[in-house]
Amino acid sequence: MVMSQLKNSVDSAKYLVVVGAGTQGQMIQNVIAQFDLGYEFWGYLDDKFQEIHKEEYYTAPIDAYKEFTDKENFYFMIAIGDPDNKKEVKELLDLPDEKYATIVHPFAYVDPSATLGVDVYISANATLMHKVKIGNHSFVLASATMEYETVIDEFVLVAANTTMSGKAHVKSRVFVGAGSVIMQERTVGENTIVGANATVVHDVPDNSIAIGTPARFKHKADDKSAVHKVIHKK
Repeated sequence: MVMSQLKNSVDSAKYLVVVGAGTQGQMIQNVIAQFDLGYEFWGYLDDKFQEIHKEEYYTAPIDAYKEFTDKENFYFMIAIGDPDNKKEVKELLDLPDEKYATIVHPFAYVDPSATLGVDVYISANATLMHKVKIGNHSFVLASATMEYETVIDEFVLVAANTTMSGKAHVKSRVFVGAGSVIMQERTVGENTIVGANATVVHDVPDNSIAIGTPARFKHKADDKSAVHKVIHKK
């Protein structure tokens, strides 16, 4: 069992368990290591690991999460880029909101009026202005800018150097590509990908891929994540 391989005396520290050992997970690990954000990095849960193992930190398959659900000082972040995969893992874990951590990089600016959900990461040099709202299980990466009253729903990945003008709305299960711009009061529909460096000047319907400047969009015939479709297309 995982817990039997931990030290017998688990102290009162808050331990962070990161689900997903890819680039996003490593990003979270590095921030925890560099800054005192109230958590100690426990390790990764990822199905590329077949069993519990410890060197510098622990690694284990995702099913090992069951060992931590009743431990008050263990918290989780799901560091998976694909919105559908992230949502599936969240449903598998079936954890209450209070078991998720939210991490804000010390070099980010988050206005006091902004609202952050659970399992949210705000990266270095990101800027969240007046009354911005970030939904649960969403990540905002380096140097992204969310202007006033912008709303990001659940399971959204906002890539680096993205700009969203005031009152933009990004619905759930969306990937917003690096360097893209979403103009004021525009809505990006659910289950959509906005391509890198695209400029969204019109509302984007659900189930779309939006590319170019100004962005053109193509409606998808299926309900599988647009991000998943692009990533796994051969």
